[in-house]
Amino acid sequence: MPFANEKSTIEYMKPYGEAFLELLETNREDWNNRGFDWIEGEGEKMLKNPKHNQYSLFGKTINVVNSEITDAEYQTMLSDIQGTLFVIYQKVFEIKNSKETIEQQIKEKKAKSMEFVEKTAKLLQVKKNIILQGAPGTGKTYNTAAIALSVLGIDDIDLTDHKAVMERYEKLREKKIFFTTFHQSMDYEDFVEGLKPHILQDENGKNVGVSYVPEDGIFKRACNAVDTDETKDIVKCIDLYLNSIKGYENKKEIPTITGKSSLYVWWKEGNSTISVRSVNSTSDKGEEYSPSPLNIEKVKNQAIEEGEENNWRQYAKAIINAVKKEYMSQENKPVVLIIDEINRGNISKIFGELITLIEVDKRDKGVHPIDVMLPYTKSWFRVPSNLYIIGTMNTTDRSTGTLDYALRRRFAFVTLKSNPAVIESHYDKLGDQGLKSIACALFDDIKIFIEDPKHLCGDLSIDDLMVGHSYFMAKTEEELRDKMEYEILPLINEYINDGILNVDKKEKNDAFEAWRDLKTIVTAKPQV
Repeated sequence: MPFANEKSTIEYMKPYGEAFLELLETNREDWNNRGFDWIEGEGEKMLKNPKHNQYSLFGKTINVVNSEITDAEYQTMLSDIQGTLFVIYQKVFEIKNSKETIEQQIKEKKAKSMEFVEKTAKLLQVKKNIILQGAPGTGKTYNTAAIALSVLGIDDIDLTDHKAVMERYEKLREKKIFFTTFHQSMDYEDFVEGLKPHILQDENGKNVGVSYVPEDGIFKRACNAVDTDETKDIVKCIDLYLNSIKGYENKKEIPTITGKSSLYVWWKEGNSTISVRSVNSTSDKGEEYSPSPLNIEKVKNQAIEEGEENNWRQYAKAIINAVKKEYMSQENKPVVLIIDEINRGNISKIFGELITLIEVDKRDKGVHPIDVMLPYTKSWFRVPSNLYIIGTMNTTDRSTGTLDYALRRRFAFVTLKSNPAVIESHYDKLGDQGLKSIACALFDDIKIFIEDPKHLCGDLSIDDLMVGHSYFMAKTEEELRDKMEYEILPLINEYINDGILNVDKKEKNDAFEAWRDLKTIVTAKPQV
């Protein structure tokens, strides 16, 4: 036992015990038939939970008379030591060393993955806008979450652990991370702000009409989130604000959301509504008359985006803004906006005049900051420097043409390639080397097929077209067959039908038949 080791004795011996237990699973009956069993200690239990100053022995017992054994028993003992026991412990070392090699490879691949995340995050911090582009299944959506967390300064989780990343990602949704998907019918009113219909109700809850009021789109919500400290409970802050305006004599004057006028707001203790009146309005019903009372619970729901004050939404937002200004700090925190399938939207129609404002130097802390008046709220607007935009783009998507040049100039592009190392790491973690061999051989086979000069045509390269590594990652052979049949082959068939790959009918059928059976046709690397 090498005591001068960075590991404790238990840590040092545990991998050997785990390797022995793995062998025991498939050899127990044979070893028992040969007379081998635990002869000291608690055996398997002790190997699973080793402790200091305890040990187990595995072997045979022999008769000893007057400290002597017979020649026959001695020869049997030598035979066992040189034969069965030697093979057992040789395999223990092989399994232990193989596991350590795989663990080291996994560590190296995780380090490379982390290096990519950190490098891309640094690029995003400088450029502010990036697009991850690549073929389907190369991990574009998978990587955006980790890059977003890195930019936000999240360092208390392993950013290569996708489960941990997605758990934290979901907690930050609509607070520090915003997500949307572009499509051909999306427009400025959905993305920035637009007039939306709201049903008006009387005090009995009866519908009495419809009004059209400005509503923030996801881009504007993401920009606004940069400046508000969401760590404070907005509902509690509203309660504090109500106490500060208790009674008409304590009314406050607050700006409307356009900033062009002002409102008086006050609260009569015990009422379920907030009294609101324009500073310019007059009434013969007295100063304390409120023509626009706001339901307090609805105002709170609007503040946490779980409902709205459907009669006077604009006034409710003015009060929410006043509460945030008084009780919630403006901390200019980083916020990430993720735009999936960014090339599928009509950029001019979606961004409008704001396409200029997302440039680094045109943002609020840039060297040439620009603000514009928004068309519906008539308020001045700037894009904050702490807003980071991550777009994803499928390089094989020809349905929408090329990416808008105005957007292309304002984004840095990061290409994600189909990576066989990710496939290897997946199966190493599963411990299924047989399925790993099949999947990697199919990956190589399909890559050679696609990049064959006789097949590849047009302006797309193998990096644009190679089927993504995620399609080759399965838990069972049956799942891999399903991925081949229902995901990989339809994608390659689409390439052929669209003229991206030039493959005749017989060659296609022969290849597809082999791949359905998880067999290769052209790879130079034989299956193991």
